Amino acid sequence: MNDKIIGIDIGGTKVRGILWNGGKVLKTKEITTPENLVNFKLELNNLIKFLGETNKIAIGVAGVVKGSKLIESVNIPYIKNFDFTTLEFIPPNWKMLDNDARCFARAEYSLDSYDNLKNVFYITIGTGIGRAVVNNGKILEIKEFEYPELWEKEYQEIRDNKDSKILAKYLNEKIFKLIKSYKIEKIVIGGGILNKEYFWSDLKSNLNFFIEKSKLGEDATAIGAAMLFNN
Repeated sequence: MNDKIIGIDIGGTKVRGILWNGGKVLKTKEITTPENLVNFKLELNNLIKFLGETNKIAIGVAGVVKGSKLIESVNIPYIKNFDFTTLEFIPPNWKMLDNDARCFARAEYSLDSYDNLKNVFYITIGTGIGRAVVNNGKILEIKEFEYPELWEKEYQEIRDNKDSKILAKYLNEKIFKLIKSYKIEKIVIGGGILNKEYFWSDLKSNLNFFIEKSKLGEDATAIGAAMLFNN
């Protein structure tokens, strides 16, 4: 039995693929998110072919998902009702697709659960804002979290101004509103924004709550997608 799995993380800026054996990342490749549907299909097929060695493929994607389809993704505007089974290497009747923030939560919570944490809020901050909640040890399927926050464009404008203190203060207010409906023990944050100089220290100083960086880093969402085969 082949226990290797390809996990793919599709975001508005980049696509990252991994080959995973259930405990270790064996191979990785990252590409810029293509600018049109033709190249999107071509580059995904090339990525899967490069990672190779298995027909077990799972995808986490920023946007609204249903079955094998990405219904829409605000940061990939040419995507509408895209069925991943139209790709050359995706098996028929394949349904190993999930929202990227839930994939991020799935991977990170596999480590957090060892600390007996039951209620954790997961946020990915990159091109957009991903949100997922683990409540009593289970990832909640909150459909509204698959859609962008109403303030996402405002966030992007503040982020692009490159002042980490202003951005951290802004996100502090927004994150507090996101978590107040849940009995959260910890917030875990991932995404490309963590590469921004001084951002993490500025966010920690603004947010009066227990927060941690992603333990799995840039592979977290792809690993969480691959873990769909464990469900």
